[in-house]
Amino acid sequence: MKETETQAVPVSSTDLSPSHYPRGRDLLNGSKHGFVRLLHPRNIVGLLWLAPALALIILNYKGHIVGSGLNCGGHCKINPNSTSQVSQIERLDKTNRDVLGALQFVAKGLEVWFMYVAASLIYRVALYLSAKDNRLPVSLLLVYAEFMDLLYLKDLAMKARDLAVETGRNASVPATKGRVPTLWILYSFIALVMVMCAVANLMGVATATLVIPGLQWIDINKAESTAFGQLLASEPPTDDRIAACKPGSLADGLYNCTANMYASSLDELVEAAIATERQFQGREGVLLPPVSQEQQLSFSANVSEPFRWVASRQLLRDFSKDLVNYHVATSSNVPYGDRDTYPDSHRFNQSLQVQLQRVGPTIGLAGTCWFYRAPSVIEVSDNRQVRCYAGLGETNFTKCIRWGSGWEDNPSSSSASFIIQAPTSSRLDLGVSIYTTASARYLHPDSSSCVANGSCDWDALFSDPGESTYRNISASQQTYEYTMPGYTNDSAIWCDNTAFLSFAAYALSPSPVTNLLQLVQLGILHDEPGSVDNNAATISLHPDWTLAAWSANRRDGIVPGTRGSASRFIEAFQRFTFQPEEQALQFRLIHQNALMQAVSLIPYTTTLLTPSNRSTQRAQEEANPYTSATLTSWATVQLWKYGIDSRTKVLGVVVLIMGMVVVLLTTILWFEAPKSPTQIVVGALLHPPPPGAIKDEETGAPLTVRLMYPGLEGKETAPATATATAMTPTADADTHAQDPASRPKRHRRTSSFGFSHPASPVSPGVLVSPLSSPGVGTGTAGGTGTGAATPSAGGA
Repeated sequence: MKETETQAVPVSSTDLSPSHYPRGRDLLNGSKHGFVRLLHPRNIVGLLWLAPALALIILNYKGHIVGSGLNCGGHCKINPNSTSQVSQIERLDKTNRDVLGALQFVAKGLEVWFMYVAASLIYRVALYLSAKDNRLPVSLLLVYAEFMDLLYLKDLAMKARDLAVETGRNASVPATKGRVPTLWILYSFIALVMVMCAVANLMGVATATLVIPGLQWIDINKAESTAFGQLLASEPPTDDRIAACKPGSLADGLYNCTANMYASSLDELVEAAIATERQFQGREGVLLPPVSQEQQLSFSANVSEPFRWVASRQLLRDFSKDLVNYHVATSSNVPYGDRDTYPDSHRFNQSLQVQLQRVGPTIGLAGTCWFYRAPSVIEVSDNRQVRCYAGLGETNFTKCIRWGSGWEDNPSSSSASFIIQAPTSSRLDLGVSIYTTASARYLHPDSSSCVANGSCDWDALFSDPGESTYRNISASQQTYEYTMPGYTNDSAIWCDNTAFLSFAAYALSPSPVTNLLQLVQLGILHDEPGSVDNNAATISLHPDWTLAAWSANRRDGIVPGTRGSASRFIEAFQRFTFQPEEQALQFRLIHQNALMQAVSLIPYTTTLLTPSNRSTQRAQEEANPYTSATLTSWATVQLWKYGIDSRTKVLGVVVLIMGMVVVLLTTILWFEAPKSPTQIVVGALLHPPPPGAIKDEETGAPLTVRLMYPGLEGKETAPATATATAMTPTADADTHAQDPASRPKRHRRTSSFGFSHPASPVSPGVLVSPLSSPGVGTGTAGGTGTGAATPSAGGA
């Protein structure tokens, strides 16, 4: 077959010496205007990616608040008093969905933008490494187009393995000093590609996480400068602000002054008890706690068996100020006052929902009522009595309390009494006696016989911890005796009650559309006071608080029969004593609701927290969570907001920062002039052939490339031949070329040319000549050259 002829340009033999071959660093540093290249449009496009990346990090780090609507920010004000509030929220929700969809496209655009930058970095690193290693596979120049494919990492690992094997086979081949193949460079490059693969694949998720704001609840107007001091439960009422009484009225025991504010409130609670009892008995309904009002708010008990937790009216009065501030901020064009207390109330107009909250004291009540014939009053000695009440339900335990000035715990004991008049006849008047004692003991039926025969050792009994079944209510408690001698002779009803102090998170939804009653909800922070071994959570209730609840004076206290609560209570008493097992529920509910009214009136003191005593306060709260607390107040608003408030957000920031590092590295590499893949392949073909076998390991044909150098003026020219060889030659290639039948059958492997850069910045001409017969091509100036075989695909 006729070979293809080309003109070969002779070059001096001295120019082809190894010391004169072009080096890769010379190609990369061909231009001395590195800073000018930074202004290349391709580099500017990549560098501009930093702007949105930095903006996202700053927005999330500063916690930028968007508002109630993504398309209008804080201008989409929702009128809390409008009956169309729900439709306003629905319209906002529709526009928000549109904006969220658009932001997803933005996140995808940032991801694609970063892919361009990442591919540019990988390409430039490959070019840079080509100046370091003369055996780097040419196929790695195309990694930038495939690095996003996770499966491609496996191919890279195979290439590294092949290079390691081929390097071992060619270990006997001498190499030029400074050009020894270094596998660690290739491994480092593969590691870089793996990192870039991970970062590029995570960039879409990271940008979406940071570019899309979250609908969050945030706290505003937070105040933590007040700590709980003391609950004034063991003292009689003295603060006239409790019920807007005249100065000194409560201190003098004139509790009837509370009737103007709370008499109708108690009547309401009694009626509520009867109403829910009849729903329960007649329609198998649910027993619901009553609702009462204090200033701007209404409240109810938190029923968590066996406790009924009652709100503090003092805290509700302070809480009402928060509600007033909310309405002024959302409904008035006049700027709200007291910006020191409520600095962030303008956020109410930017929110979708609002919840006002406060931490404050709450009192838990535990107890019930029993029917009995009469208490057993035992005279132990002068001024020392023991009052015992038998028939404690199905257990038949007997409750005993100490009474009289002769007992050592007498200072902690107190009593009060009043009369609830009947509307028709004084014979049906209901007498109420209340005993508050420091302790009580519940005697087991096996040991209560001493009560009847008077042989009990009361000092020993009250010194013991008490029966385990009732140990958590054996400390300070109240005993109520309800008697009606003209109706039942010696039969009566007795009730016991134990009060516990704890703290609750008072929460209020201020919207009149969703919470028309302005009902406050109680979230009890610690609801197991009976588990405290030292009874620190148990409080002593002075009986005068019950007098104040019924508006009955300390001396000759009378509740007039004209009040609805009086007639209802007397009727419930008569039903209970007539049928104790069937009619007990109504009386018990009325008693509990009246007691709930009493404890809700109890005030408390506060202390101001300073930086010097905050650590002490925290230690007290940890040691005694039932008696110490910081009375925090705040509002929680729901709005759209940026922020680094989750682990996914943190991961997004980390990925974005890694992306910024990639952009900066890419920009640094722009100091050196980039080369195209074609230029690199041409440079590889100009590289001097290494000594050793130069035949294709399957065909046996040599791979010959004739190089044409332009004549150098003033120098002698001569033909030159360069041969590009596969990286995996075999020692017996010539033998297999002579006898194809003797070649062993093997699976074909793809071979890659190592690439490096030419010896000098000349512009060579390259011709690959397929020949019909094997041999090494030669060329002369003006003559023809011959070659042996077509180069394998791996060198293209």
